[in-house]
Amino acid sequence: MVTRRISLLAGAAISATLGAMSVLTPLQAQALPGAPVADAQVEAWTAMGPQLEPAKTLPGALAIAMGANNPSPKGANEACSLEGENPVVLIHGMTSNAYSSFGAISPVLKAQGRCVYAMNYGYYTPENTGSSATQVLPGFYGYDSLDRSLAQVSEQIEMVKRETGAQKVDLVGWSAGGSLAAAYAKQVGAAGVGTVVSIGGVLHGTTMGGLSNLVEKSQAAGVPADAFIAAIVGPAGNDLLKGSAFMQQMNEGGLEAPGVRYVAISTLYDESATPLEATQFNAGDFENLIIQDGCPSDKVDHLGTPYDDRAIAMVANALGGDVALSCRVEVGPAAGLSSQR
Repeated sequence: MVTRRISLLAGAAISATLGAMSVLTPLQAQALPGAPVADAQVEAWTAMGPQLEPAKTLPGALAIAMGANNPSPKGANEACSLEGENPVVLIHGMTSNAYSSFGAISPVLKAQGRCVYAMNYGYYTPENTGSSATQVLPGFYGYDSLDRSLAQVSEQIEMVKRETGAQKVDLVGWSAGGSLAAAYAKQVGAAGVGTVVSIGGVLHGTTMGGLSNLVEKSQAAGVPADAFIAAIVGPAGNDLLKGSAFMQQMNEGGLEAPGVRYVAISTLYDESATPLEATQFNAGDFENLIIQDGCPSDKVDHLGTPYDDRAIAMVANALGGDVALSCRVEVGPAAGLSSQR
């Protein structure tokens, strides 16, 4: 019943959007959230769909993505001249996709002159030895085991290098994408990665407000809480928890690779990646930024962070931009509603 309601709501939203487009001029229609980006050609080797105009918020972007076929965020996955800069690879979060996670960030980086690539990974199917409740929702990725997702993301990054001729990439990861960005950088080192930008990334395992402790105690009592989590969001949900085998292996001997620059962007209102220290780097060439430093009115949560203008400016600046940090009243996942973009 819940899935049916979500599908009906998504269908209604898409129908309303298409209906509105039919009475607008072509120029106006191009600016509608979810409308195809005019004259944008996505590279076939990315296996991604056409670029779509960004939504204002992440929930809005998810609704659009549910009715599209692997959409690319605006500015991503097109032919591009590097001009001395590393290509930027965007790695989306768990139960998300490239368009929803980076619909607001990708156009900013493209306007900054960067070559941007964003692909989907981690679709969890029975063929991958399991299934989860999120399978029934179209457009949702990133819930396979982080080991398998890391292997897939690594292949995608190496493909970007081959196709562009680049030796290094810069990585931007949100949520579980931050975990994978850090894991890949540790895997290849400074020979393959210049900068890692983590947006609310789970870098040392999340307690998720005490969930990791509950899972540990439940398993000790013979209750398979991990199986319940996997049934809802796939094995990635367990891999992100503090103390998981993936997190232990990723942090063994230190997380940060020598010669790689690291920037973490976090919010004090993150309810998914907890505590704050779980989202921060602590060795090597690193900088930890907190969205509320200098702007306490910005109460963006985990879901809203990639659509928060202040966070987006921090990402751009971490990759060589010079964007002023705005300060607005933002609340939870609705971040972006007040944006002028």
